Amino acid sequence: MVMRRLRQILPALTILLPQVASGQATRPPNVVLIVVDDLGDRDLGCRGSTFYETPRLDALAKQGMQFTQAYAAAAVCSPTRAAILTGRSPARTGVTDWIRARFQRPGSKTPQQPPTAYVGGPGQRLSCPPNPFWLEHAEVTTAELLRPAGFRTCHIGKWHLGDDAWYPEHQGFDENHGGCDFGQPPSYFDPFANKRLPGGIPSLPPRRAGEYLAVREADEAVGFLRRCGAQPFFLHLAPYAVHTPLQGEKELVEHFARKAGTRKTGQRNATYAAMVHSVDTAVGRVLDALQANGQAANTLVVFTSDNGGLEGPTSNQPLRSGKGFPYEGGIRVPLIVRWPGVVAPGTVSHTPVTSVDLLPTILEATGVADSPAAKRMARDGTSLAAHLRSAAREALPERDLVWHFPHYRGKRGPWSIVRRGRSKLIRNYEGPTLELFDLEADPGEARDLAATRAELAKELDSSLTRHLAAVGAKLPKINPGYRPPARVLLLGDSISIGYTPFVRTMLQGVAEVHRPMRDARRPENCAGTTHGVARLDAWLQASGGHWDVIHFNFGLHDLKRVHPDTGAASNDPAHPNQAPLQTYERQLRKIVARLRQTGAKLVFATTTPVPRGVRPHREQADVERYNATARRVMAEHGIAVSDLHAFAATRLAQIQQKANVHFTREGSRVLAGEVARQLRKAIAARRSRTVR
Repeated sequence: MVMRRLRQILPALTILLPQVASGQATRPPNVVLIVVDDLGDRDLGCRGSTFYETPRLDALAKQGMQFTQAYAAAAVCSPTRAAILTGRSPARTGVTDWIRARFQRPGSKTPQQPPTAYVGGPGQRLSCPPNPFWLEHAEVTTAELLRPAGFRTCHIGKWHLGDDAWYPEHQGFDENHGGCDFGQPPSYFDPFANKRLPGGIPSLPPRRAGEYLAVREADEAVGFLRRCGAQPFFLHLAPYAVHTPLQGEKELVEHFARKAGTRKTGQRNATYAAMVHSVDTAVGRVLDALQANGQAANTLVVFTSDNGGLEGPTSNQPLRSGKGFPYEGGIRVPLIVRWPGVVAPGTVSHTPVTSVDLLPTILEATGVADSPAAKRMARDGTSLAAHLRSAAREALPERDLVWHFPHYRGKRGPWSIVRRGRSKLIRNYEGPTLELFDLEADPGEARDLAATRAELAKELDSSLTRHLAAVGAKLPKINPGYRPPARVLLLGDSISIGYTPFVRTMLQGVAEVHRPMRDARRPENCAGTTHGVARLDAWLQASGGHWDVIHFNFGLHDLKRVHPDTGAASNDPAHPNQAPLQTYERQLRKIVARLRQTGAKLVFATTTPVPRGVRPHREQADVERYNATARRVMAEHGIAVSDLHAFAATRLAQIQQKANVHFTREGSRVLAGEVARQLRKAIAARRSRTVR
């Protein structure tokens, strides 16, 4: 036990001892606060990823404390960034949505002209900011509190909290490299410009053509650390990555493309992985600079993200949904804290914490918490300092965590959230509707308990109402006629992969259409019933589970492949997805039994026709035999059948590729129309509760 504890603290002592000898450790610690854009909770090796490569951040986690239940203050960027810097919730600051284009008000299609002059200055409230979601000057930031205490302050990277007179230099920062009103960079390559924004990033002049933005941000950070010398400093490093546009360093993209496979559909995922790795490298350079300058032992390093990962470029599984949504995938983020000599290396905290806790933690660590300016403004966060010092043994005070997002209407919004212990309630103002989840038993938020635990839902909703009133939160108008989109899962072969994107477009606003994914960008071919029986539970749990309608088809891959000359059937172990008719029926029944347990409305799609000459050869008569068996199984259980075989048979000349089981792009669109029609019927039936 003693030896294990010694191994834990040895790395911290190695950093700390030289500065203890020189007396430097007695002064307040420096602070490096790193806030990445759109980095998901599962995008680091230390958080479970086996694809993304983050060696420096994994090492940072081993040197300090990692939080497994850390939350952003909102599901999008600007509100969280304001909350991190002020320690105040979005409901208090009024920054409750992401900031639109320059001088563009929400709902306006044309940019507004800027005012001829701004009223006020740093620390003064401006009477009429051009955008209602900008961070008011009256809000006091970490930099404005630390600078009077002798800290040199620097912002690098994304700001997105206001324009011109609202830039970082007007919120307490001595230096600003890259901070402006942009939510994303025009380009990740110097001169960081595109056709719409040829001037690039206003506060980051071009330096070397083609230089990658994360490299430039790291250079600026290293230069700032060098210039600080012996003066205490606060560095707010906010990389623009991994936000869109997805652009990575060429060598890294090629590396991850090889790792993901050579399929073209994997390229986007490879680019995102390259961006994650570039951020990791940039953070590593900052940590190396701290060490080289003799600053590491007396520097508090905090690493986090502004919201959950954007679904598509990445996957937040097993958490539900992603950026913009009120579910765990939208608000759960990585959080790592290294504080040499204070935080024991390799410690882990499972305590729920949030963005607003960072400022009070920094103020206590630096000794500024008792300053008059720090005490003047009401804050919503709780200092984590004691929790960090005690290796997470000292619990935080019991409290409700609250989120409030009254303006966002893009993804199941507007909404508010309250979390108490293991229980989480989402209030959606469209409806209005309540969703209740037990995060300990159901971290993927697949089972809504609002109906079965109505008293708890009512209690949490009342607490949420009281909190929002206490902080003066603005409440949205309620839309009583709203019905949330149905959750639809598509299971099927490559034919269904072809029509899935068209179905998703056709049902926009009516349903959230999901299908199993091999990775962040590649749909999984559900293949035959053998594969289906093995993988079904994983498919049902993906994207948070809880399906209203499941549309499925199995048959094409089960058909025995036949030699075109001899007529000999393969059906050998080399083709494990193939199944003789009797095996197909037995396994299909297993799949149906499991799907019925979900309580979703089920729709089975028959296998589409197999044209003559297709290779590997399949008998056309087999398609009809397998479909007949499937229809009989579905009839026994009252499951609706979408007869895509009959639908496609009269249109094959126009929609199917010759001698190929697949359909043309237009053919996939035609099939999607029929699938969408059947799904609309199923959704209506589900909502009317006339069928299971």
